[in-house]
Amino acid sequence: MQINAFRAIRFGENYWKTNAQTSFSVVNNNDKVKQTGNNLTYLNEQINKGIAKIDNAPSLYVLRITSASKRVTSIIGEIDYNEKSVLFMNENIHPQKLEHYKSMFQNYKIQTSPVLTFYKNGAPINAVVGDILQTPPTNSVYIDGMLYELWCVSEYIRIEKIKNNLKQINHLYIADGHHRFSMFTGLSSKTSAKLIISVTDANSILLKSCHRLICGAISQNWREKISQVGSMEQIWAQDEAKGRAILLFPQGEKFAVDINLSEYGKNIFDIVKQDIIEFSFGVNNYEENVFPLPGNITPNDSAQIFNLYRNASVAIFVPSINIVDFLDVIDNGHKLPATSTWFEPKIVDGFIVRKFA
Repeated sequence: MQINAFRAIRFGENYWKTNAQTSFSVVNNNDKVKQTGNNLTYLNEQINKGIAKIDNAPSLYVLRITSASKRVTSIIGEIDYNEKSVLFMNENIHPQKLEHYKSMFQNYKIQTSPVLTFYKNGAPINAVVGDILQTPPTNSVYIDGMLYELWCVSEYIRIEKIKNNLKQINHLYIADGHHRFSMFTGLSSKTSAKLIISVTDANSILLKSCHRLICGAISQNWREKISQVGSMEQIWAQDEAKGRAILLFPQGEKFAVDINLSEYGKNIFDIVKQDIIEFSFGVNNYEENVFPLPGNITPNDSAQIFNLYRNASVAIFVPSINIVDFLDVIDNGHKLPATSTWFEPKIVDGFIVRKFA
């Protein structure tokens, strides 16, 4: 892998201390193309005011995010369009969402967050940038309850050292950013665009499952059908699930379902999609009636979920898988359904921004 330095657009510490909640969230999330246009307008305004600045020299960026459950160090740089072959998708994509991202890029030439990637073989990132982590960070600020420490690496010797250490890596798994990556598929190889990525090692990243919300009518005989998939029992507390899938209904009923993973070629996400959602609940149009729920929510958030989605029939909380099982599925040539995984900690949108020519 050939990772390169670039000139990022960044906001200073004082900005994040006062604007962490509103930097790029003041626009209409239902229209991603319009959202990107608004983001670009907003960014240009902040640059003109001197609040956001373009770094003077091309740099690589070392970012360490510390949350309540994990500390993850990553290297942020850009790869050339033709180097994208080292990146491997582990999930399918939504065609409509992909078209949004293509329109966003073609119209606005902006990337407001890196594609998150990781590798399973090679030196730990902390070892690659250990000397840098011993120096004071360029920026240190709390954002949304997490500590962000950023080192801007512009010295030639240090950049070359990082690049040489990462050259041995030829297989990067995409953790978050499948649609941003896929938008390059239909672009001309002559495009001047580069893809900004964040790279860490598999042992550092925290993997959770994305959950599912079914909206609209479901089969009346879903209990009978689900008994053909696995055993189910009603539960009263989340800890009673013991690694099983949880079915949560608007009326407060809660069930735990055992998932049988013995069938060859299947994984937990396919089973939830095919056996529980499509077969048991009778959902015929998955794309229109099933929505992802972030992996950092719990059944305790049921009131907020069902208040936000008034036509929701059932929320399905998918048990987390470990990184070893995840890699086993992907390395055997399988892909997960779209938005199956949730990796933490994510980089807040707007922390590292790249405008292209």
